[in-house]
Amino acid sequence: MLFFFYGTLLEGSDNPLAARVHTMLRAIGAATVPGVLHAVPDPEGWYPALLPGNGLVRGCLYEASAAFAEADLALLDAYEDFDPAKPEASLYRREQVAATVPDGSSREAQAYRFNQPLPAGARSIDDGDFRAWLNRRGLQEFGGLRNE
Repeated sequence: MLFFFYGTLLEGSDNPLAARVHTMLRAIGAATVPGVLHAVPDPEGWYPALLPGNGLVRGCLYEASAAFAEADLALLDAYEDFDPAKPEASLYRREQVAATVPDGSSREAQAYRFNQPLPAGARSIDDGDFRAWLNRRGLQEFGGLRNE
């Protein structure tokens, strides 16, 4: 199973779940997917929202190891507030995307796409790079579980 992460689940994020999951993932490398990106404010920091659109969103492609289990996928889904039984009510939806790597080839991967109207205060990230956007502004990314 391949994943495309573009925000708080990227390797090196200040997020205990990301640190745990990355022990079972192998980074393949930089990738982009079609879409537009927004930053959403939260009292615990900013998080990104991938939406359909004509831009490119920058992130990283990861491959799950044999140790990655359904329970680990369920943890990722819970972190992203995705309920496979009620996708229409979920904050994000886990969907198949075509991730393009630097050599121009494309790989099918799972990504979490924002599934609700953007909240007040959301900001467009024109270059599609969440981490670079945070760094340019000196802002902190979301680091905890939304459903604690």
